Amino acid sequence: MRIIGGDYRGRKLTPPANNDIRPTTDRMRETIFNILGHAADGFEGKNILDVFAGTGALGLEALSRGASHAAFFDKSRQALQVIKKNIALLSTEEKTTIACITSPKFPLLPRAYDIIFIDPPYHLDIIPETLLSLEDKGYLADDCLIVVEHSAKNNIVYPDFLEVIRDKAYGEAHVSFLQKKS
Repeated sequence: MRIIGGDYRGRKLTPPANNDIRPTTDRMRETIFNILGHAADGFEGKNILDVFAGTGALGLEALSRGASHAAFFDKSRQALQVIKKNIALLSTEEKTTIACITSPKFPLLPRAYDIIFIDPPYHLDIIPETLLSLEDKGYLADDCLIVVEHSAKNNIVYPDFLEVIRDKAYGEAHVSFLQKKS
Protein backbone atom coordinates (compact mmCIF):
# COMPACT_ATOMS: atom_id res chain seq x y z
CA MET A 1 0.00 0.00 0.00
CA ARG A 2 1.42 3.34 -1.05
CA ILE A 3 0.49 6.88 -2.05
CA ILE A 4 -0.11 6.96 -5.82
CA GLY A 5 0.42 10.62 -6.72
CA GLY A 6 1.20 14.12 -5.52
CA ASP A 7 3.71 15.33 -2.95
CA TYR A 8 3.90 12.00 -1.09
CA ARG A 9 3.94 9.83 -4.20
CA GLY A 10 5.55 6.44 -3.61
CA ARG A 11 5.48 6.72 0.20
CA LYS A 12 4.46 3.44 1.82
CA LEU A 13 1.57 3.31 4.26
CA THR A 14 1.06 1.03 7.24
CA PRO A 15 -1.21 -1.83 6.17
CA PRO A 16 -4.00 -3.14 8.40
CA ALA A 17 -2.96 -5.72 10.98
CA ASN A 18 -5.84 -8.09 10.19
CA ASN A 19 -8.54 -8.81 7.65
CA ASP A 20 -11.20 -6.71 9.40
CA ILE A 21 -10.05 -3.69 7.37
CA ARG A 22 -10.40 -3.90 3.57
CA PRO A 23 -8.25 -1.17 2.05
CA THR A 24 -9.00 0.16 -1.41
CA THR A 25 -6.35 -1.28 -3.73
CA ASP A 26 -3.67 0.98 -5.19
CA ARG A 27 -5.06 0.40 -8.67
CA MET A 28 -8.63 1.24 -7.64
CA ARG A 29 -7.42 4.33 -5.78
CA GLU A 30 -5.52 5.48 -8.87
CA THR A 31 -8.68 5.10 -10.98
CA ILE A 32 -10.80 6.96 -8.43
CA PHE A 33 -8.32 9.84 -8.19
CA ASN A 34 -7.93 10.14 -11.96
CA ILE A 35 -11.71 10.49 -12.30
CA LEU A 36 -11.95 12.89 -9.33
CA GLY A 37 -9.07 15.02 -10.61
CA HIS A 38 -11.19 15.91 -13.63
CA ALA A 39 -14.62 15.99 -11.98
CA ALA A 40 -13.53 18.03 -8.94
CA ASP A 41 -11.20 20.33 -10.87
CA GLY A 42 -8.28 19.13 -8.75
CA PHE A 43 -7.83 18.83 -5.01
CA GLU A 44 -6.11 22.12 -4.18
CA GLY A 45 -7.66 23.68 -1.09
CA LYS A 46 -10.44 21.08 -0.77
CA ASN A 47 -11.81 19.70 2.50
CA ILE A 48 -11.97 15.90 2.47
CA LEU A 49 -14.01 13.49 4.59
CA ASP A 50 -13.08 9.80 4.65
CA VAL A 51 -15.94 7.87 6.28
CA PHE A 52 -15.23 4.23 7.22
CA ALA A 53 -11.64 5.34 6.72
CA GLY A 54 -9.89 2.01 7.45
CA THR A 55 -6.24 2.86 6.76
CA GLY A 56 -6.90 6.48 5.77
CA ALA A 57 -5.40 5.89 2.33
CA LEU A 58 -8.13 7.79 0.44
CA GLY A 59 -7.94 10.93 2.57
CA LEU A 60 -4.13 10.82 2.64
CA GLU A 61 -4.02 10.48 -1.13
CA ALA A 62 -6.15 13.63 -1.38
CA LEU A 63 -3.79 15.48 0.98
CA SER A 64 -0.85 14.38 -1.17
CA ARG A 65 -2.61 15.98 -4.15
CA GLY A 66 -3.17 19.36 -2.49
CA ALA A 67 -6.25 19.06 -0.27
CA SER A 68 -6.10 21.47 2.66
CA HIS A 69 -7.72 19.23 5.28
CA ALA A 70 -8.85 15.62 5.69
CA ALA A 71 -11.09 14.20 8.40
CA PHE A 72 -11.07 10.46 9.07
CA PHE A 73 -14.06 8.71 10.68
CA ASP A 74 -14.09 5.09 11.75
CA LYS A 75 -15.62 3.20 14.65
CA SER A 76 -12.75 0.69 14.92
CA ARG A 77 -10.07 1.65 17.43
CA GLN A 78 -7.64 -0.57 15.51
CA ALA A 79 -8.37 1.29 12.26
CA LEU A 80 -7.89 4.63 14.02
CA GLN A 81 -4.46 3.50 15.25
CA VAL A 82 -3.47 2.56 11.67
CA ILE A 83 -4.70 5.96 10.43
CA LYS A 84 -2.67 7.76 13.13
CA LYS A 85 0.46 5.84 12.09
CA ASN A 86 -0.11 6.71 8.43
CA ILE A 87 -0.68 10.38 9.22
CA ALA A 88 2.57 10.39 11.23
CA LEU A 89 4.45 8.70 8.36
CA LEU A 90 3.47 11.61 6.09
CA SER A 91 3.78 14.29 8.81
CA THR A 92 0.29 15.63 8.06
CA GLU A 93 -0.99 15.94 11.63
CA GLU A 94 -1.79 19.65 11.26
CA LYS A 95 -4.02 18.97 8.24
CA THR A 96 -6.07 16.13 9.73
CA THR A 97 -8.86 15.31 12.15
CA ILE A 98 -9.51 11.78 13.41
CA ALA A 99 -12.72 10.75 15.15
CA CYS A 100 -14.20 7.52 16.48
CA ILE A 101 -17.68 7.83 14.99
CA THR A 102 -20.28 5.23 14.17
CA SER A 103 -22.39 5.96 11.09
CA PRO A 104 -24.96 7.51 10.98
CA LYS A 105 -24.40 9.19 14.37
CA PHE A 106 -22.41 12.11 13.02
CA PRO A 107 -21.90 15.18 15.21
CA LEU A 108 -22.43 18.70 13.92
CA LEU A 109 -19.13 20.01 12.60
CA PRO A 110 -17.90 23.52 11.76
CA ARG A 111 -17.18 22.77 8.10
CA ALA A 112 -18.74 21.28 5.01
CA TYR A 113 -16.70 18.91 2.85
CA ASP A 114 -15.94 19.20 -0.85
CA ILE A 115 -15.15 15.52 -1.41
CA ILE A 116 -16.45 12.64 0.70
CA PHE A 117 -15.33 9.02 0.50
CA ILE A 118 -17.74 6.37 1.78
CA ASP A 119 -16.43 2.81 1.81
CA PRO A 120 -18.26 0.76 4.47
CA PRO A 121 -17.77 -2.96 5.03
CA TYR A 122 -19.52 -4.62 2.11
CA HIS A 123 -21.90 -6.61 4.34
CA LEU A 124 -23.39 -3.48 5.94
CA ASP A 125 -26.42 -1.92 4.28
CA ILE A 126 -25.95 1.64 5.56
CA ILE A 127 -24.95 3.75 2.56
CA PRO A 128 -28.32 5.54 2.02
CA GLU A 129 -28.70 6.13 5.78
CA THR A 130 -25.13 7.46 5.96
CA LEU A 131 -25.73 9.87 3.06
CA LEU A 132 -28.97 11.15 4.59
CA SER A 133 -27.27 11.76 7.93
CA LEU A 134 -24.31 13.57 6.33
CA GLU A 135 -26.71 15.87 4.46
CA ASP A 136 -28.86 16.44 7.55
CA LYS A 137 -25.82 17.45 9.65
CA GLY A 138 -24.48 19.86 6.99
CA TYR A 139 -21.42 17.87 5.88
CA LEU A 140 -22.05 18.32 2.15
CA ALA A 141 -20.70 21.50 0.54
CA ASP A 142 -22.86 22.97 -2.23
CA ASP A 143 -20.77 21.38 -4.99
CA CYS A 144 -19.81 18.28 -2.99
CA LEU A 145 -18.61 15.15 -4.79
CA ILE A 146 -19.12 11.80 -3.07
CA VAL A 147 -17.35 8.57 -3.94
CA VAL A 148 -19.11 5.43 -2.73
CA GLU A 149 -17.44 2.03 -2.92
CA HIS A 150 -19.58 -1.05 -2.33
CA SER A 151 -20.02 -4.64 -3.43
CA ALA A 152 -21.06 -4.99 -7.06
CA LYS A 153 -23.76 -7.36 -5.76
CA ASN A 154 -25.52 -4.54 -3.91
CA ASN A 155 -28.08 -2.36 -5.64
CA ILE A 156 -27.90 0.99 -3.84
CA VAL A 157 -30.81 3.45 -4.03
CA TYR A 158 -29.36 6.91 -3.46
CA PRO A 159 -31.28 9.78 -1.83
CA ASP A 160 -33.04 12.20 -4.20
CA PHE A 161 -30.73 15.13 -3.40
CA LEU A 162 -27.85 13.30 -5.12
CA GLU A 163 -27.17 12.69 -8.79
CA VAL A 164 -25.08 9.75 -10.02
CA ILE A 165 -22.51 11.21 -12.42
CA ARG A 166 -20.53 8.01 -12.95
CA ASP A 167 -21.09 4.41 -11.95
CA LYS A 168 -18.77 1.51 -12.70
CA ALA A 169 -18.07 -2.03 -11.56
CA TYR A 170 -14.46 -3.09 -11.08
CA GLY A 171 -14.55 -6.83 -10.46
CA GLU A 172 -16.31 -7.39 -7.12
CA ALA A 173 -16.19 -3.68 -6.26
CA HIS A 174 -18.55 -1.03 -7.52
CA VAL A 175 -17.73 2.69 -7.42
CA SER A 176 -20.37 5.39 -7.72
CA PHE A 177 -19.52 9.07 -8.13
CA LEU A 178 -22.30 11.28 -6.82
CA GLN A 179 -22.85 15.01 -6.86
CA LYS A 180 -25.21 17.08 -4.77
CA LYS A 181 -28.00 18.46 -6.99
CA SER A 182 -28.26 22.23 -7.28
